[in-house]
Amino acid sequence: MQVNVKEFLEESGITEAFYPGKRLVHMCRQPGDFKSHCVVFDWRNPDKIRIEVKAGLSGKDLTPDKLKYYPVSFQVPTYVDIEVINDNKDKEEEEGKSSSGKSGGGGKQPAKKKLSDMKLVASEAFGSVMDGKVPELGKIIEMVVMGTQIAKDAYANVMSKLVHGLQHAKISTTDMLAQAGKFVTKYTPPAFMKPTGDEQATYKYDREKNADIGYRPGMG
Repeated sequence: MQVNVKEFLEESGITEAFYPGKRLVHMCRQPGDFKSHCVVFDWRNPDKIRIEVKAGLSGKDLTPDKLKYYPVSFQVPTYVDIEVINDNKDKEEEEGKSSSGKSGGGGKQPAKKKLSDMKLVASEAFGSVMDGKVPELGKIIEMVVMGTQIAKDAYANVMSKLVHGLQHAKISTTDMLAQAGKFVTKYTPPAFMKPTGDEQATYKYDREKNADIGYRPGMG
C-alpha cells in the first residue's frame, strides 16, 4: 500500500521538520501514572521510515522493570515500516547508463563543476531539508500492532486510526488492532506447543455435569 508521507504528517498534526537522519518523538501526555506514551518517527535509515508507539515519553526502550507497570498494550511492539520511494532514482540510473554507454572517441567531455557551484547545490539541498520537505510517496512494507502482524488489506483502516490518535495526542493500540478486524496474520504457535484437539471449539458449561466436581463423600 502506498502512502503520501507528507499528507500523513500534516493530517496528524506533526509540524516539526522531518528529513533523512531525523528522529522525532511525538509525546502523548496522559493523566495518571504509567499512562503517558509517545510515537517515534525514525528516519535514520534513509531508505525506510519507522513509526513506532512506545511507553513513556522519552522515545527510548524502557527496561523490563519499568515497562511492566505500563498497560500491556504498550508493552508489546506496535510499529509501521514505510519504504521511501525515490522518484528520481530511475532517472539517475538512466542518465548514468546513457553517459557510460557513449564511446570516448571524440565525445565532448562534460565540464567539471566548480567548488563554488557544488557548495551552492549542497546549500540549496540542505535548505530544502530544513524547510521540512519530505517525500510524498512511500510504501508500507510491514505493520505490527500489539505484536500482531497486520495484513495489507487492513493497512488503510489502521493508519486512519493512528492519525486520529496523533491528532488527539492519545494512541489506543487496542482500537488500532480492532480496526484490522479479520485482516491479521494467523498466529503460528512455537514448535514446543502442539494442539491437542480442536483449539477453536467453544466450551459449553453443563451445570449438572459440573455440579459435583471436587466433591467426595466423607470430605470436609
